[in-house]
Amino acid sequence: MFFFGNHDEYNGKVRMHIVNHKDRIQQVLRVCSLVISIVTIACIFCYHGLYITPRTKNLIRLLIHGSLFFYVAKYFTLFFYSLHRMEFIKRSWGELVIILLLIIQFISINIFHIDIVNAQNFENIYLIFIQFYFLIIVLIEIAKVSSSLGKYHLSPPILMVASFLFLIAIGTILLMMPRMTTNGIPFIDALFTATSASCITGLSVVSTSACFTFKGQVVILMLIQLGGMSILSFATFFSTFLSRSLVGLRYQYMIRDMMSSDRLSDSVGLLRSIVLTTFIIEAAGVAFLFTYWKSTGFFLSDKENLFFSVFYTVSAFNNGGFVLIDDSLLNLGVPGSYFPQVVIMMLVFLGGIGFVTIRDFFSYRYIRERNKYQWKTLMPQTKIVLYVTFAIIIVGSILFFVLEYDGVLKEVDGFGNKVFTTLFQVVTCRTSGFNVLDVNMMQLSTVLLIVGMIFVGGSPSSTGGGIKTTTLFIVIKSVIATVKGKKNIEFDHRSISPSLVERATTIMMLSGAFIVVSCFLLTVVQPEVSLLHALFETASAFTTCGLSTGECAQWNVLAKLVLIVNMYCGRIGTLTLAFALTRHKKESPHEYPDLHIMLG
Repeated sequence: MFFFGNHDEYNGKVRMHIVNHKDRIQQVLRVCSLVISIVTIACIFCYHGLYITPRTKNLIRLLIHGSLFFYVAKYFTLFFYSLHRMEFIKRSWGELVIILLLIIQFISINIFHIDIVNAQNFENIYLIFIQFYFLIIVLIEIAKVSSSLGKYHLSPPILMVASFLFLIAIGTILLMMPRMTTNGIPFIDALFTATSASCITGLSVVSTSACFTFKGQVVILMLIQLGGMSILSFATFFSTFLSRSLVGLRYQYMIRDMMSSDRLSDSVGLLRSIVLTTFIIEAAGVAFLFTYWKSTGFFLSDKENLFFSVFYTVSAFNNGGFVLIDDSLLNLGVPGSYFPQVVIMMLVFLGGIGFVTIRDFFSYRYIRERNKYQWKTLMPQTKIVLYVTFAIIIVGSILFFVLEYDGVLKEVDGFGNKVFTTLFQVVTCRTSGFNVLDVNMMQLSTVLLIVGMIFVGGSPSSTGGGIKTTTLFIVIKSVIATVKGKKNIEFDHRSISPSLVERATTIMMLSGAFIVVSCFLLTVVQPEVSLLHALFETASAFTTCGLSTGECAQWNVLAKLVLIVNMYCGRIGTLTLAFALTRHKKESPHEYPDLHIMLG
């Protein structure tokens, strides 16, 4: 009895201690975790980006192992200070699995002397594992910090603007490191490349293959992947999927706006399905391209083949347009071969129609519901996206084929090959910037046709840029309704609200004005550039298409800055940027009389 009485008293004191000190301990650990994550990531950057001495390498290894020890201690400390420990384990099962793997690795090496991961291959295997682990940790910390920014009253547009600035800044720092390039690059070129990769544009002022080392190309690959969905999306995914932590209301609004989700409650679930869908599609793309290039014997080793397959798959699906060999796909055995062109076209097409459309069209649950209930059809947005996308592809292909039959297509043998090459060029040039034909050899009318297609770009919640297919559809419907004198704009037995029409018109007007102003500035800072090239490059940059004439590599710093601003603003979106930069005021309750002005 005495023993159990002391035991109950001890448990009571422990619980009282936990209740009194839980919040303070969590706050201290949160701050320490953020600081240690930043220091450790900086050490890993230095390890791979700088030429350092063996002594410095050992010091970095000690810091990394010390950081691992801290995170193990932090997890068990939080476990101890949790009143509901089984719930804590369920919420953080992902972190627990990683920590257990690290403990097993440590015990096997230092106690049983069984080196599961060869210490001699530290840089290639063990450090890569640690890098991935700390990348997840940093993403979780970013998600926690950003989700707690609600007390600072930061709007979702500001968070999105800041997240891309952060990604571009980190990418620029990494690409400036000596081991990322063969002979070093100027700051403006590093900034341009980081912006182009983060904003999934694909414009280049330096050769990706000749200028960047393998590590630099990996950095570009990671920027494309993170930029395709934004770093905050990945942060939220890891935070909710691995830790099952809750996301703040303001943060869910940002996800809803970014992913064009209709319901707030569906935003986080949509984000999880997007990440998993991305992984499945990219895995399939890698498998197809790897199999093709292996069968052709184009690469000497499977490692090189695998990296090229991963790089081109990620670049295609995210509509990045970056290539590892100059002249885009011309020197990779793609022209004249249907299989790789179909794979790349499908990746670009799926990335360009948007995740919401992919889920609505291909989801097993939605397909089953449509088969079960005859009245249930595709969502109106899905129909609009598919109608406009196929209309642009079909009409654009016909016009391209007619205009270039005796032009750049003249060098392509066979009528069937001409048709397929035309289709590939039209599908990929809208959003990704891949090309199997030389833009500089095309007719002036064809170049203007391409400018029009890339101005429309992809679809909402996609990795493509431009004003989006739905915007074009609503503006056209509004024009038709105005010409016919109709008051209401309708589609699929539903009315399109005036607010949507105003938003679509604003996006089109702001985007067009932005391109015109940028084109004007480009001709001012780079006087010798032709108007056609200035228009083409600025439109390609703003719409994050990436198709280029190649002249921007020779332009001066100011001209490159114009394109950098175009890429950034085009990825964020003019309307989102306007919301972030303006302070909204409440409308006054009174109304003025209607103003009548003559138009036309």
